[in-house]
Amino acid sequence: MKKQLSVFRVLTFVLVPFAGLFAMMSVFSLLVALANPAALISGFMMVAFVIYTFTSLAFLTRGIDAGRPLKASLRDWIRVNAFVSAFMAGLSILEMVIFALMDDAVLRDYINKSLEGQSNLPPMVNTAFFLTVIKIIVGFMAVLSVILLTHIVLNFRLMKAYRHLFQQP
Repeated sequence: MKKQLSVFRVLTFVLVPFAGLFAMMSVFSLLVALANPAALISGFMMVAFVIYTFTSLAFLTRGIDAGRPLKASLRDWIRVNAFVSAFMAGLSILEMVIFALMDDAVLRDYINKSLEGQSNLPPMVNTAFFLTVIKIIVGFMAVLSVILLTHIVLNFRLMKAYRHLFQQP
């Protein structure tokens, strides 16, 4: 249990900066969703990741470390947002698998079709550049997703072990 708590602590502090980044990105995503309602789903998943990370941090610092009793609603916030975050992580891993299996020629054709509609792009923004950027982003999201899924599993185990913290006095 002590080893799980140490891993949970490290993963929590690894996820916090990314949650801050996702918080800023979700503000822009929600603004984009005003014009394109399809973007609302991705914005919702980013917000759920941010809420999950910071509620888990509160569980760790206020509950486990300080030993103070926590509201039962914090447990509910963690659980609900963990499920949405796990769904987002699963989609990211699935996307990585699809990109790994996809032929570079097919991906290049898709990027070329997307770039044809764009005007006034700098010369350095070409198909090879976009291909590299997409691979980096997908790889990054896959690693972040594995970390997130591990964190969620550990969080549920620790919430079960420390369930006495969530009971009302």
